[in-house]
Amino acid sequence: MTLVELKKSLHEKIDGVNDEHLLEEVAAILTKNEKVFIIPEHMKEGIRQGEEDIKNGRIHTMEDFEKKYEKWLKE
Repeated sequence: MTLVELKKSLHEKIDGVNDEHLLEEVAAILTKNEKVFIIPEHMKEGIRQGEEDIKNGRIHTMEDFEKKYEKWLKE
């Protein structure tokens, strides 16, 4: 089987699959070597809250942090 034939065969098989879990497993195998970071669900709410804080001006600069924790940083 040539590379082109193999790809075509895999495409046809994947097109016929309706099992979401199986397709997720195939996707995981195919993206295994990619440098993709998938954000876990439990972290997404914290990110949303952080984005909301930024939109509403609730931010602190590194300078603010250093002033607040100057004593701690020197230890």
